[in-house]
Amino acid sequence: MMLTRVTDASVWEQLELSHRVLPAGEAVVGIGGELDFATAEMAVRYVGRVIDGHHGPVIVDLTALGFCDAQGLSALVRMAGYAERAGRAFRLVSPSPSVVKLMRITGLDRRFLAPRSCPSDS
Repeated sequence: MMLTRVTDASVWEQLELSHRVLPAGEAVVGIGGELDFATAEMAVRYVGRVIDGHHGPVIVDLTALGFCDAQGLSALVRMAGYAERAGRAFRLVSPSPSVVKLMRITGLDRRFLAPRSCPSDS
C-alpha cells in the first residue's frame, strides 16, 4: 500500500491518498479528508498516476472522505473521464450521505450511483 500526504503546509492533514491492488486485479484508491478547491488538483494527479500505472479497473473508495465541495465533484468527474480515455473501468464506492446528496443535486448520481443492470434485466 502506498500512502501519500499532501506536503503543502496550507492543506496539510486535509487530504490523504493511498492505493493498493487487490488480488482480483483492481486498483483501489482511497481518498480521505477533504476533497475541495485546495486539494482537488492533487487528488486528480494522484489518481491519474494510478490509472497510468495500472492496467485494470480502478475503484475510488470514499469511505474516509469527510468533505467534498463542487471542485471535489469536478475532480471525481475528471478522474472518471481520464480512466475512460485510458480504457479503464472506473467506479466510486462508499460515498457518504452528504456526497450522495451533492451527486443527486448535480445529477452526477446518474453517472456514479446508477444501479448496475444485470443481463437478465433486459
